[in-house]
Amino acid sequence: MKRKLSIFTTLFLLQGILLTNPANALNIVLTNDDSWATNNIKEMKRLLESNGHEVIMSAPCLGQSGKGGAVNFFKSVNVDDSKAAENEYCVGDTDTTKTYEDFTEGTPIMALLYGIDVAAQARWGKAPDLVISGANEGNNLGYMNNNSGTLGATMIALTRGIPAIAVSASENSASSDDQGAKIAAVMVKIIDMLEANRPNGEPLLPAYTGLNVNTPEDLDNHLGYKFTDVGWNGGGIEMRFYEDLGSNQSIVDYMVSILVQQGMNETQAEIAAAAMLAGKNGVGFVSGDAGDSDSHSEGVAVKNGYITISTIDGNVQAARAKAALTEQRLDGLNL
Repeated sequence: MKRKLSIFTTLFLLQGILLTNPANALNIVLTNDDSWATNNIKEMKRLLESNGHEVIMSAPCLGQSGKGGAVNFFKSVNVDDSKAAENEYCVGDTDTTKTYEDFTEGTPIMALLYGIDVAAQARWGKAPDLVISGANEGNNLGYMNNNSGTLGATMIALTRGIPAIAVSASENSASSDDQGAKIAAVMVKIIDMLEANRPNGEPLLPAYTGLNVNTPEDLDNHLGYKFTDVGWNGGGIEMRFYEDLGSNQSIVDYMVSILVQQGMNETQAEIAAAAMLAGKNGVGFVSGDAGDSDSHSEGVAVKNGYITISTIDGNVQAARAKAALTEQRLDGLNL
């Protein structure tokens, strides 16, 4: 019952999101899974600071999308503090000439933990008031959250008792320079509303509670803010393993779009994509809703044009009712 009340309280605090007030300064650690070089994370830091917040950016040096909860335990890793004067750090080796055994990726969780355990302690002498993970270049919705590096970092913050917000945008934010500031403006509104309604002496969100925020493709004409459930719908896509990645035209088209963003013309990109994918094993996407077409699922709502806000927590415990049914099927084990 307590968890239900905390989630209801969170949604109530956000109900007036369009009637924001200036927020008090917060100490924020900012991370992502796309690297510290993206326009989205740079704009997020810039706008948060311009609104009075103190921000430490601690993100992977290289793209780490889809790494979920991955961590390289007990293995030394590079930390680039060349921009420490700007409170920006990146974690992870970048010398790709190293052997596999000597190369250590700085996963989103590792980067965030550096921000919490090292950079924040050095600057503030305590944990941050808030962790923001994003804005991701691509929505994180439904079951896809399970393998998201953006959500992986968010969850580790929640397990440490730190309020955390994951924010993800449409893939067009990777190629459109003006999207980063617009996404950051959404986050500033949300933070202002939470701060304006925060009870004295309490954290920004109820204990171990976070938010998963997603913005739609056409952010200029969004339909408003909608409180949603995470649900199962991954935004209209499902993952599949292919023996021939080149056999799926949607995968080929996606790769072509990436190569065009990197500077190739259409013809060059089509030739390169065919060479990269034809006959190769790998995982790709197909259309699908994972059996979830509920209008309150975030994957449905964001595709319909809403900015979605889903309440999440860091607890992997199944709901008690489901746990009880499962335990009945195990009755008789010699426990």
